[in-house]
Amino acid sequence: MTKSEIRDKMKAMRRALSKDDAALLSRSITEKVCSLPCFVNAGTVMTYVSAFKEPDTAAIIENILSNNKKCVVPVSNTDTHTITPVYITDTLVKGAYGIMEPDVINEADISGIDIALIPGIAFDTRGNRTGFGMGYYDRFLSRFKGLKIGICYDFQLLPSIPADEHDIKMDLIITEKRIYDDF
Repeated sequence: MTKSEIRDKMKAMRRALSKDDAALLSRSITEKVCSLPCFVNAGTVMTYVSAFKEPDTAAIIENILSNNKKCVVPVSNTDTHTITPVYITDTLVKGAYGIMEPDVINEADISGIDIALIPGIAFDTRGNRTGFGMGYYDRFLSRFKGLKIGICYDFQLLPSIPADEHDIKMDLIITEKRIYDDF
């Protein structure tokens, strides 16, 4: 399958999830993420704010903040197709693509982020990731030196997906079923 075909299929499968099933799967993913020693010991964690039936990150964000860690989320710049890591605030507003983001932009130093939790349309068992196709995360990850953790439902994990030389591999991939780190 091409990247475009994979995107179409995975987005349709995600849309087909019931709200209850998405919540159940997300809880299992959250438990796995929050129990990782690297997560427990991290001082600053970047995560996405979930949208479009992605695995829900609300409980992960709560865990980060309640454990006095710094929480960073991406803010998209649609002109440059880049994301800026920004510290989360109490108030989130709709930003680019309807994704919630902090109302106050307090940019985080990328070198101070220990872990980044990365969304995707599909991942494979070799650590490759396919996003929405605009390269936002690839541009960010090309500069990021911390631990890269892909987050997805197990049906989004394929044996193989097409990868280009600019695509950045994940260090770990977490689904509701297991943690993949053997690539």
